[in-house]
Amino acid sequence: MHPSTLSVDAYQLTTLVTHADGGRLAQQVRMAFFFRRMPRARNFVVFAGLARVLEHAARMGFSPEEMVRLDEHPTLGLALAKRPDLRRALASLEGFRGEIDAVPEGTLAFAGPARTVEGSPLTVGGAPLTVYTPLLQIRTDMLRAKLVETPWLGFINHMSMVASKAARVVLAARGRTVMEFGQRRTHPLAALDATYAAYLAGATATSNMAAYAAWGIPAYGTMDHFAVQASEEDGVPREVTEERFFRDHQRSFGAPVTFLVDTYDTERGIRNAVRAAGGGPFSVRIDSNVSRETIAGARALLAELGASHGKIFVSDGLDEHKVRDLADLVDGFGVGENISCSPDAAAGVGAVAKLVVNGYGKITMKLAKGSGKATLPGRLQVHRAPDHDLLALHDEAGPPGTHPLLLPVWRDGAPVEPLPSLEASRAHVARQIASLPASLSALEVSPEPRPLVVSARLEQLVRSLAGEAGA
Repeated sequence: MHPSTLSVDAYQLTTLVTHADGGRLAQQVRMAFFFRRMPRARNFVVFAGLARVLEHAARMGFSPEEMVRLDEHPTLGLALAKRPDLRRALASLEGFRGEIDAVPEGTLAFAGPARTVEGSPLTVGGAPLTVYTPLLQIRTDMLRAKLVETPWLGFINHMSMVASKAARVVLAARGRTVMEFGQRRTHPLAALDATYAAYLAGATATSNMAAYAAWGIPAYGTMDHFAVQASEEDGVPREVTEERFFRDHQRSFGAPVTFLVDTYDTERGIRNAVRAAGGGPFSVRIDSNVSRETIAGARALLAELGASHGKIFVSDGLDEHKVRDLADLVDGFGVGENISCSPDAAAGVGAVAKLVVNGYGKITMKLAKGSGKATLPGRLQVHRAPDHDLLALHDEAGPPGTHPLLLPVWRDGAPVEPLPSLEASRAHVARQIASLPASLSALEVSPEPRPLVVSARLEQLVRSLAGEAGA
């Protein structure tokens, strides 16, 4: 299921009416999508959602039923009835037309204090200027510009939020398996995108079968408490029915399985798992009372039972800090809501979209004077170096040793070329994270964020527009 083109904020349509009255409907505008500040406790953001953006771009349009609902709206219906040209433009909309430039799916993005090319802090209007990695830049007509901002921000905010959180968990796991278990904690459609984003950022596998069907993401099941409890019988001790189910489950697959051992009593469950495995390879999953002490106890019990080869997987409300604490003791982790819902930064990554060139060709910027919240004006390029990013105007060449991040992905009415595969984008994320200095790959906020340098020409443009706004 794909979001309707009608999935927009109401003000996008009400202001569209005024733009139509002003004859601006067909004007070409440029917009930038970005986030101003790093989300809580983050040193980087993993950009995700580009594939969804391009899917939406290809499918833009209103069904006859949706047009009827617009006609019935108490405010917009009356406005459209008086403006048949605008209604026809909406009804005949078919796909995105224009340009989309974007950083590749999985690119690490940053925000922070701006520096000049000389290395000094850049201030505008008396306040330090905060700058950022532009994620998307688009050129399109006014009609389409008003219809893409809301859904595209939704894709970017949600999926980048999940990918950034998953990357932290994967870093904390230090090479151990990380399975994404979060689909029970969010809407099924959001869960699908969350699984994609988590795998992009380095998660090993998922429990989400729909993600396996859609993208081939490895999907594995362990065992549920339901299955163990469903095997209980009157008059038969639970330790007997638990071990019997373990044996039956092992027999069903004829291969190593993972036994969920904490339905009743974890120690007894481990003993039942060892007997059911019959000396062969197996794993246990512990989903309650997980701590260094309890896991060390489980390891000791496996050794006592002659089953030191048994692997231990844990779940139980884990986040990156708990994962880091346990990474030397266990073989893998199942992480649910603390990836899919990212509760410590649950409002996405703070991505916004702003006009940078209006329909009259006027380069524009938002300037909340004295706040440092100025948006960067015009069409930009980001030149990435190993140790810093240079933000420049789009026609400025990058210095030696840099490469441009914003690339053409859509022209006129179609993608420029197919996006890289999910596996290729996943490898792209892994290479970037591996190249980060230890201060930026740490779970704690670095006192030295990645340097973001503003070119001399861009600085001059910002100062010119800021002075114009203050005139």
